[in-house]
Amino acid sequence: MRLLIIMLFLFMSAYPAVAGTELNMEKAEKLFLENNLAIKAKKIELQKSDAAILELKTLPNPAARYSMESLKNGVRETEETYSVSQEVDLTGKRGRRIEAAHKSREATELLLKHEIAGLLVQMKHSFYKILLLKENEKAFSDIAAVFSNVEEKIGARVKAGDASESVLMKFTSEKKKVIRGLDALRTDLNAEKRRLALLLNIQPTDFDISGEFAYKPLTLRIGELTELVQRNRPDINSQDKTVEAAEALLAASKKWALPSVDLEAGYKKRTGGFNGFIFGVSIPLPLFNRNQGGIALGQAELDQEKLKLEVLKKNAVYEVNLLFEKIASLQTRIADLSSQIETSRELTKIAGISYEEGETGPLDLLDAVRSEKELATEYNSVIYEYWASLFELEKVSGTKLTQMGGMK
Repeated sequence: MRLLIIMLFLFMSAYPAVAGTELNMEKAEKLFLENNLAIKAKKIELQKSDAAILELKTLPNPAARYSMESLKNGVRETEETYSVSQEVDLTGKRGRRIEAAHKSREATELLLKHEIAGLLVQMKHSFYKILLLKENEKAFSDIAAVFSNVEEKIGARVKAGDASESVLMKFTSEKKKVIRGLDALRTDLNAEKRRLALLLNIQPTDFDISGEFAYKPLTLRIGELTELVQRNRPDINSQDKTVEAAEALLAASKKWALPSVDLEAGYKKRTGGFNGFIFGVSIPLPLFNRNQGGIALGQAELDQEKLKLEVLKKNAVYEVNLLFEKIASLQTRIADLSSQIETSRELTKIAGISYEEGETGPLDLLDAVRSEKELATEYNSVIYEYWASLFELEKVSGTKLTQMGGMK
């Protein structure tokens, strides 16, 4: 029994305590950055970079040497030598390699930031997908209520002989279609909520989300966005650091032409009481191998990293322009749909009043309600697509547009 209680406690503590919490986007983002397992795994890469720097900073171990010579020419004579040798870098290539490792570490950290931004986009998509499904669920529920109300009135008229039973059957069929769509929406809503819970690393039953599923226009110009890309995008800054690391490695390769020096110091004693200190210097002569291959390789790698940087910059500008055009198109569609929805709602009200007064038939009301439903779901889908594109633009530009006045 005690073991069962312990296991239950461990299972409950495996997830953050957020039971009954209502999450807005800000709280969800904070929770995501703290709990997401993929982010925790990626952060381990920084530990590897720290380990590489630590290894480069470690000095080479000294070498201890002992030798004994025993010679006999009538009388045996012995000679013992005790010495320690140490490799000494007088050219500074070790410092250059350490500098390159630090630059690589900075590059890894910036690239990690960019990868986390990509994961964050996935979380935001999921969050707004839930808001979209909730909006559609509300729209379908309202429409289903209208169908039920009209169906009840038509049923009363059918009993009184004032309406055809076929009309009632059409309304009933349409209402069932709406209810099936509502059930499908709720299934999708539960599935998307589970997906968000997986990204946040929490239990899907422990939270609900809140937020305004509304349109906020982007006000930044394309020139401003392009400038933000060049200045703020983490993967471009990461590649800048990679180029600097390649330059440091090339400088270190050139210094390999001047080899390290081995210094030796020790003590020697000989039979007969002769003893004293010894000192030696070992300097390799760079007559043939001056690290020509390493220098050529370092230059090629530097040129390659510079080209990668140019490709990244051009692709980033292309992505920004593409997303900006898409968002501009979505803004136009949103404005157009918003106007159509207002008109459609007015037409539905007019059709309802006309039906109540007997001026139009129920099929006219059915068409009006169906049109309003289609426009509402299309509008919600475009709003979701707009926000999804905006989140992608935030990743591409490396900037939170909502926090810098890029929206109103």
